[in-house]
Amino acid sequence: MNGTNQTSLIRRFATQALLTGKLPCGIFGNQRQLGAFSEALYATREFDRVLAESEDLSEVTKALSVKRAAAARFRREFGVKWPA
Repeated sequence: MNGTNQTSLIRRFATQALLTGKLPCGIFGNQRQLGAFSEALYATREFDRVLAESEDLSEVTKALSVKRAAAARFRREFGVKWPA
């Protein structure tokens, strides 16, 4: 699979996971990559939850920092920007 197709596939799976809250069955990778994918997914979902429910700026900021760190790890592992 060439780089462009792989990039599109990874981004599509990540977007689908964010929208549905489920990991797609077609996701592939080594243990570090799957961990990074899962971490980015759950950090994004937690940030969205905190953003919707909390009025505490420090709590929102902390959740955003965790999300950004997870997105950075995802990018290091896959070479693709996290979609959200």
